[in-house]
Amino acid sequence: MTVLSLATWVFDRRQGALPLPVERDRSAESALRRQLDWAAPAGAAFAMLAAAAGTALGDRPTVFNVLALVGALAMVPLLFRGLATRVQARLDAASIERGILQAELDAAGKAKEKLRNLAYHDDLTGLPNRGLLHDRLGLAIAHSLREASHLAVLFLDLDDFKAVNDSLGHGSGDRLLIELASRIRSSVRAGDTVARIGGDEFVVLLDTVTGAEDAARVAAKVLDAVRAPFRIEGHDIAVAASVGVSVYPRDGTSAEELVRSADVAMYRDKHREKVN
Repeated sequence: MTVLSLATWVFDRRQGALPLPVERDRSAESALRRQLDWAAPAGAAFAMLAAAAGTALGDRPTVFNVLALVGALAMVPLLFRGLATRVQARLDAASIERGILQAELDAAGKAKEKLRNLAYHDDLTGLPNRGLLHDRLGLAIAHSLREASHLAVLFLDLDDFKAVNDSLGHGSGDRLLIELASRIRSSVRAGDTVARIGGDEFVVLLDTVTGAEDAARVAAKVLDAVRAPFRIEGHDIAVAASVGVSVYPRDGTSAEELVRSADVAMYRDKHREKVN
């Protein structure tokens, strides 16, 4: 039933043109009254909207125009809400993608750092390897050249380390090397470099010394620390070691020459101990 037909029925009802409702029509009349109660404020709202849109719809807006205007006005918040929802969804998706990208970048950075660490450090002891030792030695030589100062290289090798592996196993041998690296590290200054360049071969770079005697004192300190017994898996292990010393610039002016000179000096020391 339309608003016009409802108004006509009410007019006729008040003029007595319609018969009095019987009992079975009371519920229908109540429903019509509820619809009229709704229609009155709705019509007033339509009229207000029509008056506000007089310029666009003409001086005498039709019911269709009013309904069209109401529909258009009702669609505006829905359109904005849908647009806002889509924009928020895209922002959320972009935020998630940015988070994933950042996590991937962090993982790649950690992997790169790990690879760099593996490239320049010994897997077992964590000490610098041969490559990093030569890099630092080259820098130390350049510094000593500018400052007209001295540096020293200690080459240390365990005597008969194979016997430890054969008697106690390679696991115990590895733990011995780890303990040995720690002792050497604690025997020198924080700015000095301790590197593992082979199975039981260690090199120490003393970046500043006053001369050969100063380097010899440090070498003796390192040997004392190494020769103290190691406690490995309930066993006391005493190891012997030999050390050779080279000093810049007396024994070489390049990283290769200094390491080679210290290596030769170490073998002389090892041979001397065997003779004695």
